[in-house]
Amino acid sequence: MERLWHELELKKKKLEKLKEEVNEMESDLTRRRLERSSSASQTPSIEEMKQLRCKNRSLQIDIDCLTKEIDLLQTRGPHFNPSAIHNFYDNIGFLGPVPPKPKGTLSLDVGTKAVKPLAEQEEDEGTQWSCTACTFLNHPALNRCEQCEFPRHF
Repeated sequence: MERLWHELELKKKKLEKLKEEVNEMESDLTRRRLERSSSASQTPSIEEMKQLRCKNRSLQIDIDCLTKEIDLLQTRGPHFNPSAIHNFYDNIGFLGPVPPKPKGTLSLDVGTKAVKPLAEQEEDEGTQWSCTACTFLNHPALNRCEQCEFPRHF
């Protein structure tokens, strides 16, 4: 009986220690939760996250457009006529018929050469090239794949 009594006392002491540990853990957990809730005000709300994602998408589209425009400008070489691009952007908002361009401002004019029909232009520019990433046949003037935007010369 005495031995059982002694074991009971040991178990009670062990139980008290376990209760103390649980109390410490609970207080630590509450402290951590309070820290998280106070730092939660620094994280953006769901609405702010949606706005940021929308802005990111818009910026990515702008980047893609600029990249394609740069690639296009690089393929045109030294005979590129920037005034033709400005004329294009000036006429975007115009709702009526587009006024004819003065002679000599066409981007296809190279010196005194006449503008060739589209079929002859494509033949002069070379053969189509197959993308090494997706095997799409691209126009010879493109430096990036039209489908996957993989560079022509990787």
